[in-house]
Amino acid sequence: MLVAAISSCRLYDSLFKGDVVARAGRDVLYRSDVEALNITGFSPEDSARIVERYIVSWAKSRLLLDMAQSQLSKADRDVEAQLEEYRQQLLVYRYEQQYVEQRLDTAVTDQEYMDFYEANPASFVTHVPLMKGWYIKVSDDSPNLNPIKSIYRSRVEEDRDRLGQLCYTSAEKYYFFEDWVGLDAVVEGTGLDVQELARVLDNRSFIEKNFLGYTYLISVDDYVPAGSLAPYEYCRERIRNHILNRRKQELIASLERNLLNDAIVSEKFVIYSR
Repeated sequence: MLVAAISSCRLYDSLFKGDVVARAGRDVLYRSDVEALNITGFSPEDSARIVERYIVSWAKSRLLLDMAQSQLSKADRDVEAQLEEYRQQLLVYRYEQQYVEQRLDTAVTDQEYMDFYEANPASFVTHVPLMKGWYIKVSDDSPNLNPIKSIYRSRVEEDRDRLGQLCYTSAEKYYFFEDWVGLDAVVEGTGLDVQELARVLDNRSFIEKNFLGYTYLISVDDYVPAGSLAPYEYCRERIRNHILNRRKQELIASLERNLLNDAIVSEKFVIYSR
């Protein structure tokens, strides 16, 4: 730490001759402002570049502010009303967040999950195909490519155990999805065309695709095409979010009603007739 501090002091001594580092218009940047960056762990050259970028960024912001103040009209420069409105909105938002956090019931029963799912089917139409099953990426040069291809479609438990062993030793990537997953997430980063794969899976439950030196194998145990109602299990987290968001809105609405009613009763809020 002492060595770093000494190096830092030497860096600033070599870069700046005095306390004033830069000036932009009427604004001044002091050496203490730059030292507050607390640059450690970099070479002297990298540290100097970091300091230079900071100084240039500081100068640009100050020069732009000067330009805005000189070019805008007095009315446009007056932001007090907007700042006050933002301050009030921020305070209200923070209080509402605190109020909700202290009172929100986060327990959701299985019946509530199912009731919401059945009552709002349009909210749970999947825009991507969903699947359960195997995804395997294996090099075309792998000696185990053909053995893997020979059993990856099998539903026999012993074959699946063997497939897992082969994939462990030979596959670039492999997953067995017991839970529902989007086809786009399965092949993300591969360069494969999700719509093309979906058209294949609409008609059969397996895919063999060669692409850039790899063979991609997908074997589907269960499948839901895009545009269909997503399975209940896949939607549970979204259902929970919907239910909790609705409860939050109800809490805030109740807060507003109670505040208004109490203010009317106590004559804190009065509407005067004309």
